[in-house]
Amino acid sequence: MLSTGLAARLVAIAALTLGFSAAADAQDKKTLKLQDTTAYTQQPIVFGVEKGFFAEEGLTVEFVGTQDPVTAVSRGDVTFAFGPTSVYLRAAALGAPIKIVSAAFRSKGPYFLIARKGITSFAGLKGKTIGVGPDTSGNLASVARYLLKAEGIDPDRDVTLFAAGATEKAYGALETSQVDATIIHQPFAALGEIEGVSTTLARAWDYLPTYHTGVLIAGDDVIAKDPELLRRGLRAYFKSYTYAKAHYDEYLPWLQARLKINPEAVKRALHQEDDVWDANPAVDPKAIHDTQQMEIDVGNQKEFYDAAKYIDVRFIPQEYVKPFVYPTRKTQ
Repeated sequence: MLSTGLAARLVAIAALTLGFSAAADAQDKKTLKLQDTTAYTQQPIVFGVEKGFFAEEGLTVEFVGTQDPVTAVSRGDVTFAFGPTSVYLRAAALGAPIKIVSAAFRSKGPYFLIARKGITSFAGLKGKTIGVGPDTSGNLASVARYLLKAEGIDPDRDVTLFAAGATEKAYGALETSQVDATIIHQPFAALGEIEGVSTTLARAWDYLPTYHTGVLIAGDDVIAKDPELLRRGLRAYFKSYTYAKAHYDEYLPWLQARLKINPEAVKRALHQEDDVWDANPAVDPKAIHDTQQMEIDVGNQKEFYDAAKYIDVRFIPQEYVKPFVYPTRKTQ
Protein backbone atom coordinates (compact mmCIF):
# COMPACT_ATOMS: atom_id res chain seq x y z
CA MET A 1 0.00 0.00 0.00
CA LEU A 2 1.34 3.44 -0.95
CA SER A 3 2.09 5.95 1.75
CA THR A 4 0.05 9.11 1.74
CA GLY A 5 3.11 11.18 0.77
CA LEU A 6 4.12 8.90 -2.12
CA ALA A 7 0.57 8.76 -3.45
CA ALA A 8 0.38 12.54 -3.38
CA ARG A 9 3.68 12.84 -5.27
CA LEU A 10 2.50 10.36 -7.93
CA VAL A 11 -0.74 12.29 -8.39
CA ALA A 12 1.24 15.51 -8.73
CA ILE A 13 3.59 13.95 -11.30
CA ALA A 14 0.63 12.58 -13.29
CA ALA A 15 -1.09 15.94 -13.25
CA LEU A 16 2.10 17.67 -14.35
CA THR A 17 2.60 15.16 -17.17
CA LEU A 18 -0.98 15.56 -18.33
CA GLY A 19 -0.57 19.30 -18.15
CA PHE A 20 2.54 19.20 -20.33
CA SER A 21 0.77 16.84 -22.75
CA ALA A 22 -2.28 19.09 -23.03
CA ALA A 23 -0.06 22.11 -23.50
CA ALA A 24 1.90 20.32 -26.23
CA ASP A 25 -1.29 19.31 -27.99
CA ALA A 26 -2.63 22.84 -27.80
CA GLN A 27 0.64 24.25 -29.14
CA ASP A 28 0.67 21.62 -31.87
CA LYS A 29 -2.67 22.65 -33.33
CA LYS A 30 -2.31 24.57 -36.56
CA THR A 31 -4.63 26.36 -38.97
CA LEU A 32 -4.41 25.39 -42.62
CA LYS A 33 -5.76 28.04 -44.98
CA LEU A 34 -7.07 26.73 -48.29
CA GLN A 35 -8.81 28.37 -51.22
CA ASP A 36 -12.58 28.27 -50.89
CA THR A 37 -14.01 26.65 -53.98
CA THR A 38 -17.11 24.94 -55.26
CA ALA A 39 -15.11 23.32 -58.09
CA TYR A 40 -15.94 19.69 -58.75
CA THR A 41 -12.25 18.69 -58.64
CA GLN A 42 -11.64 20.20 -55.21
CA GLN A 43 -14.49 18.53 -53.36
CA PRO A 44 -12.36 15.67 -51.93
CA ILE A 45 -10.78 18.31 -49.68
CA VAL A 46 -14.15 19.14 -48.12
CA PHE A 47 -14.90 15.42 -47.98
CA GLY A 48 -11.58 14.86 -46.18
CA VAL A 49 -12.33 17.64 -43.69
CA GLU A 50 -15.67 16.01 -42.89
CA LYS A 51 -14.01 12.60 -42.57
CA GLY A 52 -11.59 14.06 -40.02
CA PHE A 53 -8.39 13.51 -42.04
CA PHE A 54 -7.15 17.06 -41.46
CA ALA A 55 -8.05 16.94 -37.77
CA GLU A 56 -5.96 13.78 -37.47
CA GLU A 57 -2.99 15.90 -38.50
CA GLY A 58 -3.81 18.49 -35.85
CA LEU A 59 -5.17 20.89 -38.45
CA THR A 60 -8.15 23.19 -38.46
CA VAL A 61 -9.04 24.08 -42.05
CA GLU A 62 -10.06 27.64 -42.84
CA PHE A 63 -11.42 28.24 -46.34
CA VAL A 64 -10.45 31.60 -47.79
CA GLY A 65 -12.22 33.28 -50.70
CA THR A 66 -9.82 34.38 -53.44
CA GLN A 67 -9.78 34.61 -57.22
CA ASP A 68 -5.99 34.98 -57.38
CA PRO A 69 -4.22 31.96 -55.86
CA VAL A 70 -0.72 33.22 -56.71
CA THR A 71 -1.18 36.47 -54.79
CA ALA A 72 -3.01 34.72 -51.95
CA VAL A 73 -0.23 32.18 -51.54
CA SER A 74 2.49 34.83 -51.88
CA ARG A 75 0.94 36.86 -49.05
CA GLY A 76 0.32 33.82 -46.86
CA ASP A 77 -3.44 34.27 -47.02
CA VAL A 78 -3.58 30.68 -48.32
CA THR A 79 -1.15 27.94 -47.22
CA PHE A 80 -1.11 26.10 -50.53
CA ALA A 81 -3.21 26.24 -53.67
CA PHE A 82 -4.09 24.03 -56.61
CA GLY A 83 -3.77 25.14 -60.20
CA PRO A 84 -2.22 24.86 -63.67
CA THR A 85 1.44 23.89 -63.78
CA SER A 86 2.45 26.10 -66.69
CA VAL A 87 0.77 29.18 -65.25
CA TYR A 88 2.32 28.74 -61.81
CA LEU A 89 5.77 27.94 -63.18
CA ARG A 90 5.59 31.10 -65.30
CA ALA A 91 4.51 33.16 -62.29
CA ALA A 92 7.44 31.87 -60.22
CA ALA A 93 9.91 32.48 -63.05
CA LEU A 94 8.62 36.04 -63.41
CA GLY A 95 9.29 36.75 -59.74
CA ALA A 96 6.32 35.63 -57.64
CA PRO A 97 7.60 34.40 -54.23
CA ILE A 98 6.14 30.92 -54.65
CA LYS A 99 7.32 27.35 -55.20
CA ILE A 100 5.68 24.26 -56.63
CA VAL A 101 5.64 21.96 -53.60
CA SER A 102 3.82 18.94 -54.99
CA ALA A 103 1.94 17.56 -57.92
CA ALA A 104 -1.80 17.76 -57.38
CA PHE A 105 -4.13 14.77 -57.09
CA ARG A 106 -3.74 14.50 -60.85
CA SER A 107 -1.21 15.98 -63.23
CA LYS A 108 -2.47 14.83 -66.63
CA GLY A 109 -4.64 17.16 -68.69
CA PRO A 110 -8.25 16.69 -67.57
CA TYR A 111 -9.61 18.74 -70.46
CA PHE A 112 -12.31 17.76 -72.90
CA LEU A 113 -12.92 19.36 -76.28
CA ILE A 114 -16.67 19.30 -76.79
CA ALA A 115 -18.72 20.51 -79.76
CA ARG A 116 -22.34 21.52 -80.07
CA LYS A 117 -24.93 19.04 -81.27
CA GLY A 118 -24.50 18.31 -84.96
CA ILE A 119 -20.69 18.54 -84.98
CA THR A 120 -19.30 15.04 -84.58
CA SER A 121 -15.72 15.37 -85.83
CA PHE A 122 -12.81 17.82 -85.97
CA ALA A 123 -13.52 18.35 -89.67
CA GLY A 124 -16.82 19.92 -88.67
CA LEU A 125 -15.00 22.64 -86.74
CA LYS A 126 -13.61 24.40 -89.80
CA GLY A 127 -14.96 27.93 -90.02
CA LYS A 128 -16.38 27.70 -86.50
CA THR A 129 -15.76 29.55 -83.21
CA ILE A 130 -13.92 27.66 -80.44
CA GLY A 131 -14.02 28.62 -76.77
CA VAL A 132 -10.56 28.41 -75.21
CA GLY A 133 -11.00 29.37 -71.55
CA PRO A 134 -10.84 32.71 -69.76
CA ASP A 135 -8.18 34.06 -72.14
CA THR A 136 -6.49 33.06 -75.39
CA SER A 137 -3.03 32.56 -73.87
CA GLY A 138 -3.69 30.29 -70.88
CA ASN A 139 -3.16 26.56 -70.57
CA LEU A 140 -6.67 25.76 -71.82
CA ALA A 141 -5.92 27.71 -74.98
CA SER A 142 -2.56 25.94 -75.33
CA VAL A 143 -4.23 22.54 -75.17
CA ALA A 144 -7.01 23.56 -77.55
CA ARG A 145 -4.45 24.77 -80.09
CA TYR A 146 -2.52 21.51 -79.81
CA LEU A 147 -5.62 19.34 -80.25
CA LEU A 148 -6.73 21.30 -83.31
CA LYS A 149 -3.29 21.08 -84.93
CA ALA A 150 -3.07 17.37 -84.17
CA GLU A 151 -6.28 16.83 -86.10
CA GLY A 152 -5.30 18.96 -89.09
CA ILE A 153 -7.04 22.20 -88.09
CA ASP A 154 -5.00 25.44 -88.23
CA PRO A 155 -6.06 27.37 -85.09
CA ASP A 156 -5.05 30.68 -86.65
CA ARG A 157 -6.74 30.24 -90.03
CA ASP A 158 -9.38 27.54 -89.93
CA VAL A 159 -11.24 28.61 -86.77
CA THR A 160 -11.84 31.61 -84.54
CA LEU A 161 -10.58 31.28 -80.96
CA PHE A 162 -12.72 33.06 -78.38
CA ALA A 163 -12.21 33.63 -74.67
CA ALA A 164 -15.50 32.10 -73.58
CA GLY A 165 -14.59 31.35 -69.97
CA ALA A 166 -14.21 28.10 -68.07
CA THR A 167 -16.51 25.55 -66.37
CA GLU A 168 -20.11 26.85 -66.07
CA LYS A 169 -19.42 29.92 -68.18
CA ALA A 170 -17.82 27.87 -70.96
CA TYR A 171 -20.72 25.44 -70.94
CA GLY A 172 -23.21 28.30 -71.05
CA ALA A 173 -21.42 29.83 -74.04
CA LEU A 174 -21.78 26.53 -75.92
CA GLU A 175 -25.36 25.99 -74.80
CA THR A 176 -26.39 29.46 -76.00
CA SER A 177 -24.53 29.14 -79.34
CA GLN A 178 -21.92 31.82 -78.57
CA VAL A 179 -19.36 29.20 -79.57
CA ASP A 180 -19.53 26.02 -81.62
CA ALA A 181 -17.08 24.09 -79.47
CA THR A 182 -15.11 24.64 -76.28
CA ILE A 183 -12.30 23.22 -74.16
CA ILE A 184 -13.75 22.39 -70.75
CA HIS A 185 -13.42 20.46 -67.50
CA GLN A 186 -15.72 17.86 -66.02
CA PRO A 187 -18.48 17.51 -65.03
CA PHE A 188 -19.60 19.63 -67.99
CA ALA A 189 -18.44 17.27 -70.73
CA ALA A 190 -20.55 14.55 -69.15
CA LEU A 191 -23.45 16.94 -68.59
CA GLY A 192 -23.40 17.99 -72.25
CA GLU A 193 -23.57 14.36 -73.37
CA ILE A 194 -26.50 13.60 -71.08
CA GLU A 195 -28.44 16.76 -71.93
CA GLY A 196 -27.83 16.33 -75.67
CA VAL A 197 -26.07 19.70 -75.83
CA SER A 198 -22.66 18.46 -76.93
CA THR A 199 -20.48 15.66 -78.24
CA THR A 200 -17.02 14.96 -76.85
CA LEU A 201 -14.42 15.13 -79.63
CA ALA A 202 -11.26 14.61 -77.58
CA ARG A 203 -9.74 14.03 -74.16
CA ALA A 204 -6.52 16.01 -73.77
CA TRP A 205 -4.51 13.31 -72.04
CA ASP A 206 -4.92 11.00 -75.01
CA TYR A 207 -2.97 13.52 -77.10
CA LEU A 208 -0.72 15.03 -74.43
CA PRO A 209 0.01 12.28 -71.89
CA THR A 210 3.03 14.09 -70.42
CA TYR A 211 1.60 17.61 -70.42
CA HIS A 212 1.70 18.45 -66.68
CA THR A 213 -1.45 20.28 -65.65
CA GLY A 214 -1.90 20.21 -61.89
CA VAL A 215 0.36 21.27 -59.03
CA LEU A 216 0.17 22.71 -55.54
CA ILE A 217 2.05 25.93 -54.77
CA ALA A 218 3.07 27.49 -51.47
CA GLY A 219 4.58 30.86 -50.63
CA ASP A 220 8.27 31.21 -49.82
CA ASP A 221 7.37 32.64 -46.42
CA VAL A 222 5.31 29.60 -45.38
CA ILE A 223 8.02 27.27 -46.66
CA ALA A 224 10.66 29.04 -44.58
CA LYS A 225 8.66 29.64 -41.41
CA ASP A 226 6.24 26.73 -41.09
CA PRO A 227 7.35 23.67 -43.07
CA GLU A 228 5.55 21.40 -40.61
CA LEU A 229 2.21 22.98 -41.51
CA LEU A 230 2.97 22.25 -45.14
CA ARG A 231 3.93 18.63 -44.42
CA ARG A 232 0.79 17.93 -42.46
CA GLY A 233 -1.44 19.75 -44.92
CA LEU A 234 -0.09 17.81 -47.89
CA ARG A 235 -0.44 14.52 -46.01
CA ALA A 236 -4.09 15.24 -45.23
CA TYR A 237 -4.69 16.43 -48.81
CA PHE A 238 -3.43 13.19 -50.34
CA LYS A 239 -5.15 11.05 -47.74
CA SER A 240 -8.43 12.75 -48.68
CA TYR A 241 -8.02 12.22 -52.40
CA THR A 242 -6.73 8.67 -52.03
CA TYR A 243 -9.61 7.71 -49.77
CA ALA A 244 -12.24 9.34 -52.00
CA LYS A 245 -11.06 7.45 -55.07
CA ALA A 246 -10.82 4.14 -53.19
CA HIS A 247 -14.36 4.59 -51.84
CA TYR A 248 -16.49 5.77 -54.77
CA ASP A 249 -19.44 4.00 -53.13
CA GLU A 250 -19.18 6.53 -50.30
CA TYR A 251 -17.75 9.54 -52.13
CA LEU A 252 -20.06 9.56 -55.18
CA PRO A 253 -23.40 9.95 -53.32
CA TRP A 254 -21.79 12.59 -51.10
CA LEU A 255 -20.61 14.48 -54.20
CA GLN A 256 -23.95 14.12 -56.00
CA ALA A 257 -25.74 15.61 -53.00
CA ARG A 258 -23.29 18.50 -52.83
CA LEU A 259 -23.23 19.53 -56.50
CA LYS A 260 -26.29 21.19 -57.98
CA ILE A 261 -26.29 19.43 -61.33
CA ASN A 262 -27.64 16.20 -62.80
CA PRO A 263 -26.45 13.38 -60.48
CA GLU A 264 -25.93 11.05 -63.46
CA ALA A 265 -23.52 13.60 -64.98
CA VAL A 266 -21.52 13.62 -61.74
CA LYS A 267 -21.30 9.84 -61.82
CA ARG A 268 -20.26 9.74 -65.47
CA ALA A 269 -17.68 12.50 -64.98
CA LEU A 270 -16.09 10.69 -62.07
CA HIS A 271 -15.65 7.48 -64.02
CA GLN A 272 -14.53 9.21 -67.22
CA GLU A 273 -11.56 10.71 -65.36
CA ASP A 274 -10.74 7.70 -63.21
CA ASP A 275 -7.59 6.84 -65.16
CA VAL A 276 -5.94 10.22 -64.58
CA TRP A 277 -6.76 10.47 -60.87
CA ASP A 278 -3.60 8.92 -59.46
CA ALA A 279 -3.08 11.01 -56.28
CA ASN A 280 0.69 10.95 -56.76
CA PRO A 281 2.47 13.92 -55.14
CA ALA A 282 5.75 13.35 -56.99
CA VAL A 283 6.65 15.87 -59.70
CA ASP A 284 7.99 14.28 -62.89
CA PRO A 285 10.89 16.33 -64.39
CA LYS A 286 10.23 14.87 -67.85
CA ALA A 287 6.60 15.99 -67.73
CA ILE A 288 7.69 19.47 -66.62
CA HIS A 289 10.11 19.59 -69.56
CA ASP A 290 7.46 18.39 -72.04
CA THR A 291 5.01 20.96 -70.70
CA GLN A 292 7.43 23.81 -71.23
CA GLN A 293 8.19 22.53 -74.74
CA MET A 294 4.50 22.51 -75.61
CA GLU A 295 4.00 26.02 -74.23
CA ILE A 296 6.95 27.21 -76.35
CA ASP A 297 5.58 25.42 -79.42
CA VAL A 298 2.21 27.19 -79.17
CA GLY A 299 3.78 30.58 -78.43
CA ASN A 300 2.86 31.01 -74.76
CA GLN A 301 6.46 30.82 -73.53
CA LYS A 302 9.61 32.18 -75.16
CA GLU A 303 12.25 29.90 -73.66
CA PHE A 304 12.79 27.20 -71.05
CA TYR A 305 12.75 28.18 -67.39
CA ASP A 306 15.15 26.51 -64.97
CA ALA A 307 12.25 24.65 -63.34
CA ALA A 308 14.40 23.21 -60.53
CA LYS A 309 14.65 26.71 -59.06
CA TYR A 310 10.89 26.84 -58.58
CA ILE A 311 10.15 23.30 -57.37
CA ASP A 312 10.61 22.25 -53.74
CA VAL A 313 9.35 18.74 -53.01
CA ARG A 314 10.86 18.28 -49.53
CA PHE A 315 7.43 18.30 -47.95
CA ILE A 316 5.53 15.73 -49.99
CA PRO A 317 4.17 12.68 -48.09
CA GLN A 318 6.41 9.85 -49.28
CA GLU A 319 3.83 7.19 -48.43
CA TYR A 320 1.72 8.39 -51.38
CA VAL A 321 4.53 8.57 -53.96
CA LYS A 322 4.06 6.20 -56.92
CA PRO A 323 5.94 5.42 -60.13
CA PHE A 324 5.06 7.76 -62.99
CA VAL A 325 2.54 6.15 -65.33
CA TYR A 326 1.25 7.79 -68.48
CA PRO A 327 -1.35 6.72 -71.04
CA THR A 328 -0.39 5.78 -74.57
CA ARG A 329 -0.31 8.80 -76.86
CA LYS A 330 -3.10 8.88 -79.43
CA THR A 331 -1.80 8.30 -82.94
CA GLN A 332 -2.92 10.75 -85.58
